[in-house]
Amino acid sequence: MHILKNKKNIYKKSKPKNYSALEIKTKKIYVKQHKNFSKDKSIFNRFLKIASNSRTYGISREFFVGKSVLDAGCGNTGYLQVAMKSLKASRVTCLDIGTDWIPKLKKVLKKYNFSKDSFEYVSATTIKIPFANESFDFVVSNGVLMHLASQDDAILAVKELSRVTKKGGYLYIYSGIESPGIVDRYIVPSLRQAYMEDKIFKKFIDNINHKKISSELKKIFVKARTFDKSISKSFIETIKNLFTLDSQTFTQNMLQVPIQQGNKLGYDWLKTQLKSSGLKNIRRIKEQYWVRNDYRKYIAPLHYFKKTGVAKLFYGGGHVKVIAKK
Repeated sequence: MHILKNKKNIYKKSKPKNYSALEIKTKKIYVKQHKNFSKDKSIFNRFLKIASNSRTYGISREFFVGKSVLDAGCGNTGYLQVAMKSLKASRVTCLDIGTDWIPKLKKVLKKYNFSKDSFEYVSATTIKIPFANESFDFVVSNGVLMHLASQDDAILAVKELSRVTKKGGYLYIYSGIESPGIVDRYIVPSLRQAYMEDKIFKKFIDNINHKKISSELKKIFVKARTFDKSISKSFIETIKNLFTLDSQTFTQNMLQVPIQQGNKLGYDWLKTQLKSSGLKNIRRIKEQYWVRNDYRKYIAPLHYFKKTGVAKLFYGGGHVKVIAKK
């Protein structure tokens, strides 16, 4: 890895970091899950479409032109890197723990014929970012804080992310969930507990196969139709296509990761941390509508139109995505 010595981008070699067992386990899980973004372009393109829209970050498209970007906790999907370049950012620094994600991310980005100096790859954690104060115009932490070991670590991460953001620059953080509803207070935690305690369920999730599930769903409803003719053939075809590789990835993402503290990292919590780190103009961003290709197309509306009674009951205040200015 490299450490930024000053604002003139002068680097020097550093000894590899010793990461915790939790960090290593979390990274290993995500590296495996993120491979699916390359296997199914519909997954990659869905994320890319949102990430390429400047409204996702609550700032103008013009801001990104010629800017330096830090993706802290980048993973190996590559969609954010491609999005930032499409917004005409000059350079994107990709930061995550370990090194196994680097060749996989490079392989994804190689397809787009970007110049060699478009990206930098750094092995480090968001708790201790190896760059000088005010190094980046735009800093991104997309769903990382919720998987850190504790709230204390999340606080440290916010301080570090704020520290490396330039004056006049922006920090974007997706931290967690605001006033969690039934799904995130009871259903997801119960499924996570089952994954940790039930060996059969764990094996099922770890080896889940979306094609097999789709095939079995079709067989079940074809059989059911012999008893209930009101189950139409078109409905059976719809049911068959409701569980995809995207669904498989989402399910594993939700259950396999060791720590999920998103319920604790709501808007008030994040706003407090950002204020204490000297950031201003802190505001929550209205989410973009995510168009899905699986069963979640019938759930996505509840996330977007969250002011209705039913949406509030099941999903509470929704995801907390915030932009703040240094």
